[in-house]
Amino acid sequence: MTMNRRNSRPVGHALAAAVITVAFLASSCGSKKQAGGTEASDRGTSADESRVVLQVGPDSYSLGDFSRYVRESVGGGETELNVISLSNLFDQFIEEKLILRAAADKGITISPGDKQAYLEETEEGVWTEEEKAALLAADSGPLVDGLKVEKYIREITRDITVGDDEVRRYYDNSPGEFSLPERVQVSQVLLPTESRAIEVWERARFSDEDGFRALARSESIGPEASEGGEMGIFQKGQLPADIEGAVFAMREGEVSPIVESSYGFHIFRLDKRFEPEQISFEDAAPAIRRKILDRKAEALRRRHLLELKESLEWRIFPENLSFPYQRMER
Repeated sequence: MTMNRRNSRPVGHALAAAVITVAFLASSCGSKKQAGGTEASDRGTSADESRVVLQVGPDSYSLGDFSRYVRESVGGGETELNVISLSNLFDQFIEEKLILRAAADKGITISPGDKQAYLEETEEGVWTEEEKAALLAADSGPLVDGLKVEKYIREITRDITVGDDEVRRYYDNSPGEFSLPERVQVSQVLLPTESRAIEVWERARFSDEDGFRALARSESIGPEASEGGEMGIFQKGQLPADIEGAVFAMREGEVSPIVESSYGFHIFRLDKRFEPEQISFEDAAPAIRRKILDRKAEALRRRHLLELKESLEWRIFPENLSFPYQRMER
């Protein structure tokens, strides 16, 4: 069975789902083992990977291309996903290839400068030096395609603006969103055994802040030990119940009794308590502006994707997939 875009209803996925970062992460495909649907492991894997599953203009994509897309998206193969997840992924695969075709038609290319800028914006440690060199040398492949998609999306959304009146209206209409509950700033020393925790607690309970931080650096096995035990700022509901009860009951500067958890034996210090407060408009405005901008960009991307589905010549070949494709209407 084939389907021409002229005879099919548009699938209302957000184009944002198709704008996958360089690794093509597919956040909307759901759990690898969702309730319902047929597991791919029950269907067999004997399909010919050279069979075409999608044609977009002059570009053909095989079952093997889609299989690689699945692995790059979720870190596993088709046999680990159910029909619903695979159908979602195939819809996203279609959308990405439509955008890539539009990017090619618009003459969008990725320069060495684009690649270098991307690498400089990426968190340290994400890419090895060998992977960076490979990306800089590559003229094609999923990484380059991902950058083309992102560049194309930036082109179509770059003129979106958010007025000051829109920001103020959002703030005035969402008072609860800008109310901060009571919060506490907490530090800890985490020990592996109760006996060691007792020894350290005898020193910690009489220590000032500097002394507690020194103990954390020298004794704690917690991941924040090098930072003097500083865990961060928390509100109720963000810590395990037994830890939360101990922490919120303390006064500023107080050191807790030993608290046992699955991680070990904790000694907490309440560094600071923050009373409930309302975030001012001036402080909230930048985040509100970004939020409205993101919403407008997503709406524009959705509309643009529907236009691409109508303007481009494309066909799918679901009979060549390794699973019974179920179109996801949204």
